Amino acid sequence: MKNCAIHIAIVAILLGCASQKMPPAVAPQLVNTAHLDHLYEDITVGETRMGTVWIYCEAPDYLHVGDEDEGFTCVDDVARALVFYCRFYQEKPSPEVLRKIKSLTAFVLHMRAENGFFHNFMLPGGQINTTHQNSVARSSFWTWRAFWALSELLLVDAEPLADLKNTVKPVLDELVGKLPALCPYPADTAQFSGIALPKCLTELGADQASVILLGLGNRYQAAPTDTLKNLILTFGNLLLRDQFGDAQTPPHHAFLSWQNYWHAWGNTQAYSLLRAGNVLQHQPFIEAGLKEVRHFYPYLLKKGILHEFKLEQDSGKLAMQDEKPFPQIAYDLSPMILAAAEAHRITGDKAFLETATQLASWFSGNNPAVQAMYDPSIGRCFDGIGSATEVNRNAGAESTIEALLAMQALLFLPPGE
Repeated sequence: MKNCAIHIAIVAILLGCASQKMPPAVAPQLVNTAHLDHLYEDITVGETRMGTVWIYCEAPDYLHVGDEDEGFTCVDDVARALVFYCRFYQEKPSPEVLRKIKSLTAFVLHMRAENGFFHNFMLPGGQINTTHQNSVARSSFWTWRAFWALSELLLVDAEPLADLKNTVKPVLDELVGKLPALCPYPADTAQFSGIALPKCLTELGADQASVILLGLGNRYQAAPTDTLKNLILTFGNLLLRDQFGDAQTPPHHAFLSWQNYWHAWGNTQAYSLLRAGNVLQHQPFIEAGLKEVRHFYPYLLKKGILHEFKLEQDSGKLAMQDEKPFPQIAYDLSPMILAAAEAHRITGDKAFLETATQLASWFSGNNPAVQAMYDPSIGRCFDGIGSATEVNRNAGAESTIEALLAMQALLFLPPGE
């Protein structure tokens, strides 16, 4: 199946088309940046021009909304946007996308603190929020998302980015130097409800470790070193120890997210292992990622998607407890779609593409609320589903960018069989 055929099939699934014979020239463009463009804003702080993305955007008028406690923009979302645009440029290069890559990178670099970590929120007027608990410059999701996004920049083949890449490399390498301290004793374990887990992940979480692994894989791909390879192996092997069950036994090769909990949001463990395994040609990582995609994702689809559960072990038997189907958000689905698409990219197996498109159909209404969550005509994604009858029709940065990353992963697949 060539790219255009894949595109048409995905459009048919997401838009509910009865026929897949629509000519490519009229097939709707699922990766639509119109709403992201609406959320984007250039600002000047001091003498630095930088790009921002508004965190909140509320229905029904979809105007920008700030937050007095947090701020109006953040590294978490700007980093997401930077990853998206770096990948978008490689498929559809344009001066405007290149400009946004530079501007968004300028914001991320501006949020770096003297200790090498990153603050998260910026207040109106350009002041960095240094006191909010989710904006302190430390080892955190926002720091590691900045790490991943800046590393993604290194993979963009664009000569105008050469100087910016040279600026970014020492920033990345300083963070790489901090990683051994996060897990000085990787063999140590801790027990949670009978589940033995890597002790150093009990606070960091496998979810954050997977974002780190994405950044490490990109940095290694750009410039391989033994130090980077060893760190990739260290963090990847930690994630392998967070995988439980088998084809018949719940949770069917799922990777836990934090301690003995699995949550859908940010569940990038399989995706990061597939990427790292492919970069290193390390089969154990690839096989582990494929197992989650092959067994756990179909299980979730049959259940109508879960948001969270707790894993316990009693008398040698694993059991999923406290299963919660809601809320369901774009950030629940996109990591799984990215992993399934990557599994297809690596293996060429159509079953993985089918899994990815089934997961993506959540955006077009194959969800408990039977509500189209993503509108490809404007590129806007609602913020979530609270129940079978409750849809949050706000459309902020996280939901819209995660939807775009998911659509991008499907549509930018290489030609297959």
